[in-house]
Amino acid sequence: MTGSTAFRADQVGSLLRPEPLLEARRRHEAGAISSAELRVTEDEAIAAAVKAQQEAGMDVITDGEFRRRDFRTGFVEAVDGLELRSWDMPWHASEGVTKLRSHTWVVTSRLRQRGRLAEGEAAYVSGLTDAPVKVTLIAPGFMADRFWADGITDQAYSSREELAAEMAAITRAEIEALIAEGVRYIQLDNPGYGRFVGEHGAGIEADFERMAATDAASVAGVERPEGVVLGLHVCRGNQASMWMSEGDYQPIAERLFGSVDVDRFLLEYDDERAGGFGPLRFMPAGRTVVLGLVTSKSPVLESADELRRRVGEAGRLVDLDHLALSPQCGFASIAEGGNLLTSEEQFAKLRLVADTARAIWG
Repeated sequence: MTGSTAFRADQVGSLLRPEPLLEARRRHEAGAISSAELRVTEDEAIAAAVKAQQEAGMDVITDGEFRRRDFRTGFVEAVDGLELRSWDMPWHASEGVTKLRSHTWVVTSRLRQRGRLAEGEAAYVSGLTDAPVKVTLIAPGFMADRFWADGITDQAYSSREELAAEMAAITRAEIEALIAEGVRYIQLDNPGYGRFVGEHGAGIEADFERMAATDAASVAGVERPEGVVLGLHVCRGNQASMWMSEGDYQPIAERLFGSVDVDRFLLEYDDERAGGFGPLRFMPAGRTVVLGLVTSKSPVLESADELRRRVGEAGRLVDLDHLALSPQCGFASIAEGGNLLTSEEQFAKLRLVADTARAIWG
């Protein structure tokens, strides 16, 4: 029901970039077109994506992250003190594990914020629709964990905790600025928790506790006017239909759900690699679980009957009034590494989410 903070038909955020937008960004990075020319192409692509989301029946609208190269861009382009590094990252696919050349950033000096993390993103989308708008931000707990390099970052910061506190403060300020702009839904994305699920979390308790504490600090005490919600997407990695982590939420569920004060937890449950719904028993009362039951990694449409069955199964642990439905992740967390389906197939997935949500909740 559009306009409700229940947001039964939810989505994680990113959408497949149309080829004209990808080409315009390549030309901009090569110096062939100006930032203003790139902006025109972005605006056109966002307008088309907003229209398609509305036609699909989504309860909340995003700009598809079309102004970003990937899910971290907002932070790394607004804050000085970071240097790009590349390395070969292992990714899981149905055929097995492969390595892809991937990018990260390292904190090399004291952070200095030059601008807003998501400046202007919400305003443009809000001018295109009356529906609630969602803005996504990279979780500070992920950055504090992944952007630290021993022997480099410790020349600027005395401890990981000091860096984490500064990243949390920057993120909190952006959340408050977005709320002041009238944004109804702000979501943190953290692919780092995948390191601690299943059997992978043994021996790294301190890393998990720091990550969760950092994300908690970024939302602690944030005043939420009526109708405004904060969410946390617990991501398992997303590039070219591959993923980074496997295993159930059991090792982190009680501590994560109980410590990060968000209204909605968006959890990936599109296949067996996420385990069962058992860890949902640790969800505090009043929080909403967004069940990521529709995969963004394959064009094959799920059965609506099966989706309703699985929502009912989760409803034995979390009241149906505190459940919602979404794809398990975005469709293109990295602009040039979108998942292996077409734009039409992507919007068919969103239409399935919206139709199924209406069939369940009315």
